[in-house]
Amino acid sequence: MSVAFIRPDPPRLSEVSGKLREIEDRRMFSNFGPVNGAFEQDMLSRMFGGVGHCMTTCNATIGLMLAIQQAIGGRPKGRRYALMPSFTFAAAAQAAMWCGLTPLFCDVDPETWAACPQEEERLLALHGDDIAIVVPYATFGYDIDLDYYERMTALYGVPVVVDAAASLGTTSANGRGFGTGFSGAIVFSMHATKAFSTGEAGLIYSGSEERIAELRQMCNFGFGQARSATMPGLNGKLSEIGALLCQERLNTFGETMFHRATIMARYRLQLPELTFQPPRAGNQAHQFGVGLLPVGCAQDRGAFLSALTEAGIGNATYFSPHLAQQSYFAEHARFGDLPVTDDVASRVVCLPMFDTMTEADADEVIAVVRQELWALIAKRSKPARASWAAIAAE
Repeated sequence: MSVAFIRPDPPRLSEVSGKLREIEDRRMFSNFGPVNGAFEQDMLSRMFGGVGHCMTTCNATIGLMLAIQQAIGGRPKGRRYALMPSFTFAAAAQAAMWCGLTPLFCDVDPETWAACPQEEERLLALHGDDIAIVVPYATFGYDIDLDYYERMTALYGVPVVVDAAASLGTTSANGRGFGTGFSGAIVFSMHATKAFSTGEAGLIYSGSEERIAELRQMCNFGFGQARSATMPGLNGKLSEIGALLCQERLNTFGETMFHRATIMARYRLQLPELTFQPPRAGNQAHQFGVGLLPVGCAQDRGAFLSALTEAGIGNATYFSPHLAQQSYFAEHARFGDLPVTDDVASRVVCLPMFDTMTEADADEVIAVVRQELWALIAKRSKPARASWAAIAAE
């Protein structure tokens, strides 16, 4: 038996042929058409309780570029930084660089694996006005504290754009979607591999109507007037067919969230040797199962994952290497020592999760992972036992 790591299962266009025909008959295929508009309103109502405003983009990376550019208000002069964790996906750093900024990497919290608040504040104090924007990552869909970032903006006068790529579906303790009411911009991904799986799409949310209105203009070539650019812009619009896929996913997403939460709960319960993110009061959207190997086992991770692969269990290591360890960012970003990031990235393992995953699949994954974990722990404890035996013999 083999279990894939991720098996994307976005809505099938073949099953909505009637709705496709309606798009064809209207002959409006993009430019924030009626399907897109209806999806945005439905998303706002269902996910954010009707609070705030949202808009689609063709993908989340373009969404990050737009949100960062809008937040900084034009290209900065001189050497300016985008403060972000190194334990994240390349899209955040690339988006900042496209906006003329240099990524400034900070260390992460050892429990949440999100940006460490103390490290962010240390770098803000150190670099002052050289930091143009802060781009925290809601790591693996985690419900990070956005009230803290509201206070940061008020205290330091620095804008915040949240990279929430894997967070669509995450809810906070109040039962509303992650980020509801946040005054800055939050960028979500609806890529095929995410929990909210379509083909390729992004969503920007903000509590600010003015911010979303400006981002919508920027997303359409910066047209503030009819075919006349009044601000920086690009073509980041989602097609009507893409919006149709998003709407179909939203219609069944409650079942998806429940299924993935069940799998993750199984991993947590039956694999206590792994360290997971601490649970929060709301629900977390899970792209895959993520945990850390026991302390001291980093050097054996390659052999551990190879054993899983040989047993037919798909696996991966997000985000390892982390950004500061990748050659392009090592050359073009700025950072100091990142001890917690180095440790987390060296021990992280990602386990299978997908919409059609069965209980039998999950049990197979757990059985193989548990067997290899025990073997790994036994291997690491042998030298200690040997040394104690030597002492006893003396």
